[in-house]
Amino acid sequence: MYSRGLWARPVRLFHAGLRGEGAWRANSCLRRFQRENKAASAVEFALVALPLLFFVLAILQLSVFYMAQSSLNAGMVATANCLRSTFTTSSLPAANCPFTVTTPTASTIKTQVVAASGGLIHNDSTLAVEIRQISDLDSSAVPITDGFTDYGSSTTNVLVIRGQSKVVTFAPGFGSLANIRSSAIVRRQGT
Repeated sequence: MYSRGLWARPVRLFHAGLRGEGAWRANSCLRRFQRENKAASAVEFALVALPLLFFVLAILQLSVFYMAQSSLNAGMVATANCLRSTFTTSSLPAANCPFTVTTPTASTIKTQVVAASGGLIHNDSTLAVEIRQISDLDSSAVPITDGFTDYGSSTTNVLVIRGQSKVVTFAPGFGSLANIRSSAIVRRQGT
């Protein structure tokens, strides 16, 4: 008389409140609803699709972070090598090095970082590049100041180039990871 299974209790409760023809119609509608499973896969897909979409966006966002970090690292290392060869008085700078003076300006260093980074880092307001003496960084965390150049005296032989850039974030929850940082050490030789 009563349905057995998942919908047994609702059918019994609903049937208990009705008598006669209304109870029969309600009972048959509930049994038909219980048997139908045509949209079960659509409901399951709807439950799985949103977490899957967020997971795919997170993977894509992390790959963009990794590529941008790798690109900034390559630009900083290439700029450090260029500066090292410029500091050496016995040799001319490398062919891809634009520095013609031994103490280039911050904008020239920034241009070299962007040129050597492979196109993922842009020379805009989000890129900050500085060069400091390594002795300035020995006490505590020093924030990166865009355009700061301190080559020190001629006896200063270890410098640090530091850079910071923002990465585009499109996945929710990754806004705090938008800044990437890189640094490279340059040793003065032959000056």
